[in-house]
Amino acid sequence: MKYILIILIIILSGTVIFAYNYEFSEENFEQKVIGICILVFSFIWMPLFIYYRYKDKKREDFILTNENLKEMNDFARKE
Repeated sequence: MKYILIILIIILSGTVIFAYNYEFSEENFEQKVIGICILVFSFIWMPLFIYYRYKDKKREDFILTNENLKEMNDFARKE
């Protein structure tokens, strides 16, 4: 999964750079290509990245509860 994400971001970046620098015969074609790359980044790459990063994490670690607040306050007071 890690390598798929890396390859996909390299392809998207390369396509955006190519579309920005190359002069196409059709008017506004580069804007369409860049827009499609942004959509792919937003709706395909980003959800895959989020899934890859947080698939083995516990959801309770990211929820702010009274216990977590107390632990954070105690930790801040120790320093």
